[in-house]
Amino acid sequence: MRHFRLLLPALILGMLAPLTASAEGKGKWITTKHDFGAFDEDLGTVYCEFKLVNVGDEPLAIIATRANCGCTRPEYSTDPVAPGDTAVIRVGFDPTGRPGRFVKHLKVDIDSDPLRSNLTIQGTVIGASNTLKTRFPHTAGPMKLRTLTIPYGKVDKGHTAGQYIEGYNASSDTIYPVVKNVPSYINVLLQPAAVPPGEQFVVSTVLHSEACKEWGIVTDELNIYPDASAADGLRVETVAIINEDFSKLTPEQMAKAPVIDTDVTALDLEQISHTDAPLTRTFTISNIGKSPLLIRRISCADNAVSVKLKSDKIKPGKSAKVEVTVDPSFIGDTELLNARINIVANDPLHPSTMVRVVAEVK
Repeated sequence: MRHFRLLLPALILGMLAPLTASAEGKGKWITTKHDFGAFDEDLGTVYCEFKLVNVGDEPLAIIATRANCGCTRPEYSTDPVAPGDTAVIRVGFDPTGRPGRFVKHLKVDIDSDPLRSNLTIQGTVIGASNTLKTRFPHTAGPMKLRTLTIPYGKVDKGHTAGQYIEGYNASSDTIYPVVKNVPSYINVLLQPAAVPPGEQFVVSTVLHSEACKEWGIVTDELNIYPDASAADGLRVETVAIINEDFSKLTPEQMAKAPVIDTDVTALDLEQISHTDAPLTRTFTISNIGKSPLLIRRISCADNAVSVKLKSDKIKPGKSAKVEVTVDPSFIGDTELLNARINIVANDPLHPSTMVRVVAEVK
């Protein structure tokens, strides 16, 4: 009996211990997501509230909140929340300069279960006119584009390069943009196909250099329309520099490679007049290497200058004449002609060579 009396208090304490330990705060979110829908940027900062109910037996408190973007600002109290009471986190989103759809996330830490929660806000900002002019300055009907140039940079033959253009639907209706007149060596993907009001879209492109017949600076264009039936669209220029891939040449192959040489670096026509008849000059391309020199491309971007090369394959130790014709009537309103003839060849040390054509224009 004496032993039973001694054990009874210990047994009671042991039974009460789990009950005591289970008494704690426990939070339950009424919702963890909020959709603002579509609203004008001019409205300024918009707000929503997330409510956390303490369904536990002890007080709880919000310790910290963190947003994944500076445009999203949470406001809350760190005071303890009694059982049955509700904590409120007020979240503001600043749409200034952020047209289009957005999704932002917040992490919330409390001192009870759940220790961390994730909250989400989303919506679509209908851009203000000043913002759209800055971010999407090019317009065709309801469609706006950020730029009218797709620069791929240098691309070795046999390799690919990707670039994209961002667009925006500035109307109150869904648009279905289309891309037309795409060069055969470029693939295009437009996403999403249906662009809701105030939302952005992306025109992704991939250039396949192996399918491109040109070398050196290659310019082309494609057209983007707000929909398939639109008469007016935007012309987008594509620019790439297609080079030969010399990366796999061995030292022995480099030693036996062709080497390009020109007898001049510039053709000086001295003085010419817009009324003069076309002038013709020549210069020489020589191969001072040990393998055939292949002229991949010879060209001049200036409309007043045309070039002609009789043979695009020059044997070691041999030369070829380049005929250059300048038509003064095509020279613009300038006092100085400074054209550049670009020669692209299979010389690994000099894949691109330039010869200038200069003159004083009376």
